[in-house]
Amino acid sequence: MWGSRMLSYEQARLLQEAAHRYAEAISDEALAYLAGRGISEEVAARYRIGTITDPIEGHQNYQGWISIPYFTALDICVGFKFRRLDDMKPKYGAPIGQKSHLYNVVATMENTYRIVICEGEFDTIIMNEAGVPAVGVPGVAAWKPFYPKLFSGFDVIYIIGDNDTREDKDTNPGAEFARRVASEVLNSQIVQLPPGMDITDFYLAEGKEALTNLVGGAK
Repeated sequence: MWGSRMLSYEQARLLQEAAHRYAEAISDEALAYLAGRGISEEVAARYRIGTITDPIEGHQNYQGWISIPYFTALDICVGFKFRRLDDMKPKYGAPIGQKSHLYNVVATMENTYRIVICEGEFDTIIMNEAGVPAVGVPGVAAWKPFYPKLFSGFDVIYIIGDNDTREDKDTNPGAEFARRVASEVLNSQIVQLPPGMDITDFYLAEGKEALTNLVGGAK
């Protein structure tokens, strides 16, 4: 869409307005899906999750999908991820050429000794709402060389990727993600989830206390 160039004022304004419009138009179907993933309507509103209606340029192919806006620490929208609600593939999408960003990057500004790096946006929301600051990276390919600098002020950085273990697969992208990030971030610890689970799956199965205990317990 705009590649790696800095957003112009007009582009930034369009993204900000789209984030607001999509959040206002969130559908009952989207809310039901999010509730099934442990995200209430109130929490969805806090992160301005929405439904794509009246899409801006570059979003037309995602009409009706869930919109997940990305904001800077100054609360400026800089991009989107999209999640479809049917069983078709791919499940996620993003505008062509959009620059990669950390999700919920404002968490890196919190006055805390720890932070969690998650693989994905909804897992990041679940961890934050459990009371542990977290940021999200949508897969190993989205990790950038300058990201480690953002975590230099924390005593411990927990890294939790999806445990993509499957009998019919020889690879585990979630484990690859965790190893890659841990190799570049000082004071990091990899947390391994049970086979086949992501953070949200674990939270739904075991509850908030068990989830926070994975990263040192509630504080």
